[in-house]
Amino acid sequence: MNGILLVDKPIGPTSFDVVKAVRRAMGVRKVGHAGTLDPLASGLLIVCIGQGTRLVPYLMDSEKRYLTTVALGTQTDTDDSTGREIAEAPVPTIDKESLATILEGFTGVLSQVPPRFSALKKDGEAMYKKARRGEDIAPEPRNVTIHSISITSLSPTEIGLDIRCGKGTYIRSLARDLARALGTEGHLSALRRTFTSGFDVVDAVHMDHLDKMAGQGELRSKIISPTDALHTYPQVEILPEDQLFVSDGRPIDAGNYEAIGEINSEGIVCLTREDGHLLAIARLDDGRLKMERVFK
Repeated sequence: MNGILLVDKPIGPTSFDVVKAVRRAMGVRKVGHAGTLDPLASGLLIVCIGQGTRLVPYLMDSEKRYLTTVALGTQTDTDDSTGREIAEAPVPTIDKESLATILEGFTGVLSQVPPRFSALKKDGEAMYKKARRGEDIAPEPRNVTIHSISITSLSPTEIGLDIRCGKGTYIRSLARDLARALGTEGHLSALRRTFTSGFDVVDAVHMDHLDKMAGQGELRSKIISPTDALHTYPQVEILPEDQLFVSDGRPIDAGNYEAIGEINSEGIVCLTREDGHLLAIARLDDGRLKMERVFK
């Protein structure tokens, strides 16, 4: 009962509603999630179970993919369809060729202003709380990475997009900024996450099926082990003589392991036993593997 469960969240429930549903279906108290989905959004939510909850920081930094719809002509205070309309503008005629050209300017490393209604903190408090009180908030721009954007549909008032992006990207902000680049106003009207942390929504269990699958004894088989959950990170099998040091959280010499191979930019390595059990998550630092998380 330690690892992650891929859940396909429908529109409506919050991410915490999904956590509660998994907790109830599996009879497990220690449950969390990696990467919030708003009630408006559907798609892949990674639910962490037992010691899997300790994997959350390592599941948040990966590439994500979204199918989204941008509604043109109106802007809302939340930058999505749940908000109050605050601006309106005529929509010019848009063709695929000119749209594709404009979208090229929205790929790469961009400076993006987050929505006023977001969980980002300002002066120690979530900005959405300040916005709800009517405070005048000016979110600070920050750099995000958008790997690619492709057009999935185009109508006089809506644009469908398939977006691959890095962590921290606000698709609501992208919808707002794209509409303005097209000479109008706009907001996000639909969002579905199809990929995150190396996993695809096609492999997820729909939230509505959790109780039925649990009752038939099928849900436990869907739990992905901590080692497999971190399959996007380098993994190294630890020598028996080093396993006690790792279990005690002590650093070990990385020079004994030629299998470390290509290390990601943050130097994170998963240390496993010969049977694949995850012993620890370590960071490569000056030729030594220093433990960040140890799994008993």
